[in-house]
Amino acid sequence: MSVIAGQTGHGIEISQLKGTLLGSMAVLMWGFLPLLRLMAGEVPPLQLTFMSLFTAALAVLTWGKTRRKIYGKPWHDHGQRDVFLAAGFLLGAVVFYFAALMQAPAAEVALITYLWPLGLAAAICISAGRRPGLNMWTGLLLSFSGAALALLSGNEGQGGSTMDPGRAAGYALGLASGACWLGYSLMLGRLPTNAGLHAGIFAWAGIAAALLHLLLEHTVLDLSFAVLLTTACIGIGPYGLAFMAWGQGLRYGHAGLLSALCYTVPVVATTLLILAGMEAWRMELALAALAVTCGAWLAGRDRNKTLAEA
Repeated sequence: MSVIAGQTGHGIEISQLKGTLLGSMAVLMWGFLPLLRLMAGEVPPLQLTFMSLFTAALAVLTWGKTRRKIYGKPWHDHGQRDVFLAAGFLLGAVVFYFAALMQAPAAEVALITYLWPLGLAAAICISAGRRPGLNMWTGLLLSFSGAALALLSGNEGQGGSTMDPGRAAGYALGLASGACWLGYSLMLGRLPTNAGLHAGIFAWAGIAAALLHLLLEHTVLDLSFAVLLTTACIGIGPYGLAFMAWGQGLRYGHAGLLSALCYTVPVVATTLLILAGMEAWRMELALAALAVTCGAWLAGRDRNKTLAEA
């Protein structure tokens, strides 16, 4: 098992296999987000965002302190511009995603949001000095077709309209969230992957979300224990530990495979929603998930080639 050249910045060597496994764990945890968001009830998006991010910061900080070798330097010892930019992308990704889930069906929002790995693959192609190849463009077309099938079938089955203002806003928010995910993932390539840095990014994004919440939303104080527990689960899992694992995966794992695995997030999310009785089974949804996954596989093949030649 070969070790990728380079270290995490605090003396720990990460093998490609371990990096890929960590990135895969992050992808799996992200699949639980739509279900957890619906379980959080009517908590406003910004309020849920700052509660989740503060929990994530605390969880990562505690975990890092108990394992000092992965704690690394605190956030202020790194480039503050990059830290604040990463926090801004993170804030946008979380807020837009939570807001989208309140406006449109969760399964369709997940499919739209997780078109962002195709953008990541294209960005790496361009940065490596190559034009996106046939596999990339075919994957793009196939994935967008799958997302469109899910949207159209969902609106037809539920009596809605593609141009319904509420749903259209939800779909637009999902796209905005995906764009922010893309920006955040690109920023991770410029920053060390240690707990001290991530805790700072989560904290600053949480502070910004809290300020925006106070300005734009009404605070919901009557929260049940189940909602508080759900919020804690979001912060600890899909955001706290998952983001750290994703950073390690991007830096040291199999980039092409992880890019393709991201497209299993809508499949996992939809399966969990169906099992929980929050989403009705539709053949069109299964076909859409298959199209998106196949599109990611094609794009991932192009990306693997680019990384190997870069």
